[in-house]
Amino acid sequence: MKQTVYVISGPAGAGKSTLSKALVHMLPRSARIEGDIVNHMVAGGYKPPWKSECLLELTWKNIADLSHNFVQAGMDVVIDYVAFPHEVSHLKQKLKEETGCTIKYIVLQVEDQELVRRDRLRPASQQMGPRSIELARQFRESGVNETFILDTTAVHDDHLDKVCQEIRTNDRYVL
Repeated sequence: MKQTVYVISGPAGAGKSTLSKALVHMLPRSARIEGDIVNHMVAGGYKPPWKSECLLELTWKNIADLSHNFVQAGMDVVIDYVAFPHEVSHLKQKLKEETGCTIKYIVLQVEDQELVRRDRLRPASQQMGPRSIELARQFRESGVNETFILDTTAVHDDHLDKVCQEIRTNDRYVL
């Protein structure tokens, strides 16, 4: 069976981590890649991804290499990271050429006031503040095809299984 790489994206507070954790547990052989962890592997000279194109490119290269390794081992992969269309395009090119896997791109969208509410529920050290709204704006302006957008404003934990099943079975998310 052909493996699938799921790229769960969207602004901070949209539900990427919650959804990706639920999805990875539904998949029989799977791995979850947290882009923030890969990004924070850089210790000396670290800069946030929006302030260093070089480090952002390195993060995506590492995510692609990890994804490739997991797919080659017969696993589906769930990537939890802020991923704009051009970044996913590069990931798709590398993985499709080397592995032939299916790639699904899901951009979580949330109303701004809900993003702010969710951000305030996070521990202080993890709050993004105005950056969440800025990312939401960037996604709206990035030209993301509406096919890939999933509104999670009203999604609560008791609906996660249904949303995960939708992502797994609906081909609208295939790149």
